[in-house]
Amino acid sequence: MFLKFRFFAFILALALFGCCLIAIRTTGNWTRRLELQRIQEKAAKALKVYTGDLQSELDKFDALPQILATNPFFTNLMQHPGDKQLIDRVNRELERINRLAQTSAIYIIDAEGTVIASSNWRGAVSFIGEDLTFRPYFQEAVKGHPGRYFALGTTSHVRGYYFSAPITRSTTPIGVLTVKVQLQQLEDIWARGSEKVIVTDPQGVIFITSYAPWKFRALHPLSREVTEKLRKSRRYGDIAPDALTGTAISMAGNDSTLLNLRGDAVAPQDRKAKGRHPYLIQSKTMPSAGWTVHILSDLSHIDNYVRNMMLLMAVFLAALFLLGMLLYNRRKTRRERIILEDHARTMLQKANEQLEDKVKQRTRELTRTNSRLYDEIEEHKQTEQELRATQNELIQAGKLAAIGQMAASITHEINQPLSAIRMYADNACLFLEQRQPDEARQNLSDIAIVINKMAEITRHLKSFARKSPGKVTPILLSEPITSALSLLNLRITKHNVQVHANLPEMDIYVLAESIRLEQVLVNVIGNALDAVTTQEIKKITLNMFFDRQWVTITLHDSGPGIAIEHIGQLFDPFFTTKEEDRGLGLGLSLSRAIIHDFGGTIQADNHPEGGTVVTITLQRTRSGRDD
Repeated sequence: MFLKFRFFAFILALALFGCCLIAIRTTGNWTRRLELQRIQEKAAKALKVYTGDLQSELDKFDALPQILATNPFFTNLMQHPGDKQLIDRVNRELERINRLAQTSAIYIIDAEGTVIASSNWRGAVSFIGEDLTFRPYFQEAVKGHPGRYFALGTTSHVRGYYFSAPITRSTTPIGVLTVKVQLQQLEDIWARGSEKVIVTDPQGVIFITSYAPWKFRALHPLSREVTEKLRKSRRYGDIAPDALTGTAISMAGNDSTLLNLRGDAVAPQDRKAKGRHPYLIQSKTMPSAGWTVHILSDLSHIDNYVRNMMLLMAVFLAALFLLGMLLYNRRKTRRERIILEDHARTMLQKANEQLEDKVKQRTRELTRTNSRLYDEIEEHKQTEQELRATQNELIQAGKLAAIGQMAASITHEINQPLSAIRMYADNACLFLEQRQPDEARQNLSDIAIVINKMAEITRHLKSFARKSPGKVTPILLSEPITSALSLLNLRITKHNVQVHANLPEMDIYVLAESIRLEQVLVNVIGNALDAVTTQEIKKITLNMFFDRQWVTITLHDSGPGIAIEHIGQLFDPFFTTKEEDRGLGLGLSLSRAIIHDFGGTIQADNHPEGGTVVTITLQRTRSGRDD
């Protein structure tokens, strides 16, 4: 019998040991998978930010060449290319525009591909006289299409992104206007971050990177045909791109994969003795530019992290085994307490009977108290309904007050179209008397256009003045933001305020009520306009951040900020720092009540860079049409 027990104990020990090994191995696999997922999610968010920054930098100059190409001053030069006085005037004008636009260079190319005027005409490095027929951006523009191209300058040897547009006479291209933009400043900002960010051309050559040693290297080995094509196009001068990896990888974009970098591609302090340098690369394409943005995340720490977690699991299992032994020993002592527990149970039963008597007595008292509380609750409900009705009236009064503040500007804005309508009508009558129906019809068409503009001005006011139904439903967040900016456009234009609304391209839905949310936005943006009106720099920036559950809207102005002693009072009713005739101090108090009804939050504070920042948080949801 004893031998059988020992054999059973041995088998049980082997089974427990095997289960521990499986648990440790499973912990390692699970830890590795979670760490990879965490790194991937973090890099994906950063990749979206970097791609957006790069796209925004390019969009700033997208329309500049088309606008400059229509300048009659430049068109006249293409018709009189030998006029030296005219060339000198054009060079100075290009120099002035280049300085104002903060671009690298602006120059004009004739139809044969020779630069005849340039903003750097009197610099140490000048493009005048350079033959650029081999550049793709010239070849596209001379055909009548806008051109885009990134390359290393053949004269300046400075990287730049080239925007080009045709200079036409009638519809025939007679020259090309080119704007060169440097992205060095954006690259310097990236270099200060912790991520390794690279941008590659369609062939996989790195031309923008946060890690300088990777500049002009290839993400993967290039074929002989690609290398020859790069050499002929002189896109990177005489540089022959060397690969970071020894094997080809997928260049489809918008995905992620694992790769091992070569030893010479890694910083000396990061090189491993075994020569293995694993990285996770995530990519996002930029179709408009033909580029791909990548983030490379170092995975060399994962092995140590997994090993530590497996060791921790082993320690945990050992502690669990020791705990089991302790519980086994404690079980022996439990039997000794059974007699004491029986005695205690008898005593508890007697105490329980006494407690039941006290509970019955207390229940009767609580019943009477509950009846009184019920009556008080009904009174509180009625009071709450009255307060909510009063709040809704205050909200409507606030909207009407805002409309009243905008009335003078709107009257001035509508007065100009009315004067134009009268002028067009008088002209139409005159043309009809002179039997010129085509000219009269054109004046009537102009009247219709002006009337549409007046209708657009009043449409937002009618929507804003309408009473809110008070029902919280999924709404498209961009609509109340756009409407609020439209309502305040007259004030923005009048005071020459720069408003930057950085909204995502995708549709974001939140739980709110459109009219009341629009009033909150009109209130906080209107306060920001009041704050920047007297400032030298008049700037308001609206940003939006979101995750799966929440959407955050931040409004940062360049005003003087909030006095420290006033920060805690901003949302108090009837508190205001404005003049007596500029408001009652209910705007922010009502705004907080509205946002709280939506299940969100609103707060205001001073921004570290100066000015005031207002933060509104709302619950994110799906569109009502998807339910």
